[in-house]
Amino acid sequence: MKWNSYLAGCFLALTSCFLSAQEAPVNIKNVVTINTHQAKRLHELGALFIDVRPYQQWEWGHIDRSQSLDLRAGFRQLFKPGTLDKKTPIVIYGNSTYHMRGAIASYLAALWGYERVFFFRDGYFSWLALDYPVTLYSELETEEVISWKPGKQKIDDMSDSQTFSSMLMK
Repeated sequence: MKWNSYLAGCFLALTSCFLSAQEAPVNIKNVVTINTHQAKRLHELGALFIDVRPYQQWEWGHIDRSQSLDLRAGFRQLFKPGTLDKKTPIVIYGNSTYHMRGAIASYLAALWGYERVFFFRDGYFSWLALDYPVTLYSELETEEVISWKPGKQKIDDMSDSQTFSSMLMK
């Protein structure tokens, strides 16, 4: 009897791991979900990329110029007033579509008043698979967004949502 309970418990524990693997949602309120090619375009335009994976994973490899704000630790910095302009376009990503960190972080950023939140649903592994620019090691030791400036093109030109969405389609 004791062994039957033990085996049943082990079976449930193992199967729950497979049953709980769900895809991240496609639609999040006040967030634009983007694919890998759209994320690349935003990267070229100079949008701020935020990696919400654990810091150790970020050190192993991350999208070039991305900031590490682990969802369980550093991400709450965005809640503090004055950390980042609320109109700054931010692209939030995790590992892949089967990890919820990016979806949760995107939802929180929109809830905290950020107006240009993009959820890169496909995540880091998709970016890596398409051989887009990555950094495979890091010398940074902090998880803070100290300062951020847009790339060469002016991000302010993206104020009109129609203009901005047309840029994504290129």
